[in-house]
Amino acid sequence: MLSSPVIRTSAVILAVIFLQACAAIKQIVDVQKPTANVTGVSLQNVDLEQATLLVDVEVANPNGFALKAAAFDLDLDIAESSVARVSQQDAELNIAANDKAVVQLPLSLKFEDIASALGSLDDYQAVPYAVLGSVTMNLPVLGSISLPVEHKDTLPVPRMPAISFVDASLKSVDWSGAEFALVLDVNNPNAFDLNLKSLSYALSSDGKALGGGDMKEVAISQGETRRLEIPLDVSLTNLGISLFRMLSGTDDVTLGLDATADLVPELGIWKPEPLSYKAERRLSR
Repeated sequence: MLSSPVIRTSAVILAVIFLQACAAIKQIVDVQKPTANVTGVSLQNVDLEQATLLVDVEVANPNGFALKAAAFDLDLDIAESSVARVSQQDAELNIAANDKAVVQLPLSLKFEDIASALGSLDDYQAVPYAVLGSVTMNLPVLGSISLPVEHKDTLPVPRMPAISFVDASLKSVDWSGAEFALVLDVNNPNAFDLNLKSLSYALSSDGKALGGGDMKEVAISQGETRRLEIPLDVSLTNLGISLFRMLSGTDDVTLGLDATADLVPELGIWKPEPLSYKAERRLSR
């Protein structure tokens, strides 16, 4: 037969185990529903064909015990049509007790799919979109639950700037040569600013190079058409027969312009290739 001290010790141990079990059961039963939100969307990369968005999904755990997010399902909707989707069914995001955790999910979409959803992108510098989806959580007692997430914003649609050869005129002529003025328009059709870091140009007539040069950086605001006036001095020996005839008579002459523009948008993740441009203009005395 057990002695009283042994019985008392066993009773204390059993009481402690029972209280701990009760606390654990109460903790499990008293489960609070976690929350999920899209806390940010950033552009990872973008070009003229597609864009990749990084979607930050934050899951908050208000409970006194750790939880796991089991799956993430997100759709990117344009005009109520899904144009991109990401599904991670094996994602195991651990969220500590009374804490938050963030997972970053990539969404890649093609602009041709956006155009199909909208009918056309011709009139859009940016398009509204919605990130819709859910986070699946595994909770004790409650089992698997789905937490809805939603985020709305706009996505810039990048377009290549355009260069136009507007005019060429003869400013002056003397024994040393001639001074021409070239007028170019550079149009920025985007919803963001860009810098024309450099513009290299060369002028020719009848296949003969007349000269050229480089322009320094020019800032062009979103939606702006910037007019550039470029002076060009041509020596008498480089004028060529056609220009010489024009200067000495009334014949018109055709001038050819070759230009290369190095463009840097204020959208840091997009760096287009240098823009090449060729054009001709008739020049008269």
